[in-house]
Amino acid sequence: MNMVRYVGKTQCDDGAYRRAVDNLEGVLIDWVSTSPNATVSFELDGKAVAPELEGTLLDFTDLGIFIYLADEMVSRAKATDYWTRAIRCLVPVTEPAKWRENQLLLSNTLGLLSGDIWQFDWVPLLFPRSVSRHRQQLPHGFDTVCLFSGGTDSLLGAVQLLREGRKVILVGHQSEGQAASAQKELAEKLCSMFPGKICLVQCRVARSIRKIPEFNLAKKVERSHRPRSFLFLTLGIGIAVRCGIRDVFMPENGLMALNIPLQKSRTGALSTRTAHPSYMINFADLARRITGFDGHIRNPFLTQSKTDMLSGLDPVLSPLVLRSISCARPSRFNDKGVRHCGYCVPCIHRRFALTEAGIDSACHYAFDIFNDFRSTDVSKQQDLRAVVRFATNIANASVTQLQALILSHGYFPPTVGSLIGCSETKDYTPWTDMVQNWARDLLNKLAAVTSSSTRLSLGVPDSGQRIVR
Repeated sequence: MNMVRYVGKTQCDDGAYRRAVDNLEGVLIDWVSTSPNATVSFELDGKAVAPELEGTLLDFTDLGIFIYLADEMVSRAKATDYWTRAIRCLVPVTEPAKWRENQLLLSNTLGLLSGDIWQFDWVPLLFPRSVSRHRQQLPHGFDTVCLFSGGTDSLLGAVQLLREGRKVILVGHQSEGQAASAQKELAEKLCSMFPGKICLVQCRVARSIRKIPEFNLAKKVERSHRPRSFLFLTLGIGIAVRCGIRDVFMPENGLMALNIPLQKSRTGALSTRTAHPSYMINFADLARRITGFDGHIRNPFLTQSKTDMLSGLDPVLSPLVLRSISCARPSRFNDKGVRHCGYCVPCIHRRFALTEAGIDSACHYAFDIFNDFRSTDVSKQQDLRAVVRFATNIANASVTQLQALILSHGYFPPTVGSLIGCSETKDYTPWTDMVQNWARDLLNKLAAVTSSSTRLSLGVPDSGQRIVR
């Protein structure tokens, strides 16, 4: 499918762009006209703000927005292999030559992230786009940007940075109501704990609710949102460069960052490279080449599982952790008064990690998969079964097998710790140890916290019996 970034009727006179606008060739994505089919807005601590990005930096962040919206309109179900899509994009930019020089890197980075084939045609803008102005501007005097989803990992990452004495701009993307409200709630709590040291910038990207936009937008048919991380990072880089900040953090527990497929059939939909080391290396290189960003993009939890992160949790942070969101589908159970389904892979990881911290409670989940497993319908049992099988295989794997598994979802050099982590790494031992310790700990916890009927269904020995060698 062909996607076109609309920049106005007089901003670009390229023939292909003119034909697309005049003859409605392809899907025009528009958030700049007076009747847009998409909306983009920013808030600083709950009040409207204009980032005032310009030139190539504006093109960079706009590309993240464009990719996010384009992804929603191309169904994987119609692809030849029911997954890999071919998406061609016509994008007017300030410096087309720079983008052409880095097109292969961009296509490979997006392909690594989403599993699709991305092709681009770069055409020149006739003159720089006008930048929206607002009474409230981005803050000054901050030294760190931390991507903030409202989840446990980003919360703990923000706390760690604040306790190091940093002044942190949290950057959140409002994809849906629950995540947006969690970001605001947690940011307010952190502001009270670290006054003057933190602020929250949120970006909302959505389809317009206008009944008659200037250009009709194709229906939203894809909900996997694999390129969401690209939007998240382009926003973070845009704000960092605009504010003169060189340190950007993307907190994600190391196990989920590796995101090893639980089984071969899950290599597609449930295995994303959102914070995979190879993706982060590629993105950092792209940001440097396009925007001139000369700082670092780091994951402070590169070699830690969520269980590692919550081990020895400061009791002061317990209420905040419980209000964070991990669920893959948080809005589905608003009527139950909970934010977590309880049975998706992120919820399962969360429950085991909160058990480590001593603060897990079934009342926070729509379904108590640990104790009501057999009474839960089969579709909701699948993820826990897959996690248990995966952990069982990992628990007794050799170092060679573990290393092969770690690299199976994308190669990265063993020295990557100094590039995108917070400490040096010389070999793959930190990752093999993390993965195997997580697996063994999970199986032992499973035996201790689940009902006997659940253990029987999953084939897990009772507590006290030897589970792993």
